[in-house]
Amino acid sequence: MSISHRLYMDTPATRHELRDALARASIGFNANPDWKNTSGVSSAATSVTVVDDLSRRTGRLDHGVVATRYVSFGDRRLYLDEPDNPEHFVDQTIQGVVALLRAFPEADAYMLGWDAARPLLLRRGETLVLALEHAGPDGFWGADGSAKRALVDVPYTVKPLGPWEYLPIDA
Repeated sequence: MSISHRLYMDTPATRHELRDALARASIGFNANPDWKNTSGVSSAATSVTVVDDLSRRTGRLDHGVVATRYVSFGDRRLYLDEPDNPEHFVDQTIQGVVALLRAFPEADAYMLGWDAARPLLLRRGETLVLALEHAGPDGFWGADGSAKRALVDVPYTVKPLGPWEYLPIDA
């Protein structure tokens, strides 16, 4: 079973602009050729897909963000073959998410983790909230003062997030 986390954004930026922001962020990502309706970047540890066609969605979560793009961060399990490699999926995911939030400060966003509806992040307006449920010594965001948390170099608060109700999208 693969592990992936998805960042959903409400932004007029194209998938190419999102891809390019990740490639320019100096966190180890190289741009990939487009495939069908997706763009992306990758590293030895992380595969990133950027999608700008959300027309097949039949619903949305009730948190106030209506996404127009999503960015999926997938674990390539580099640690299985190269346990001493300095590239790490979680670190690159956090760095990639922060790079996108920094590059597109007008974009509202939310993030779901582990291929499920587990809220990790919500940004509305200028307020960025990291999920309290995943902020601790063993959590996705790490504990306050940890190396993981230091990767979040934009202003944020830590509060409980979700669960969010699923609302149908009117056709």
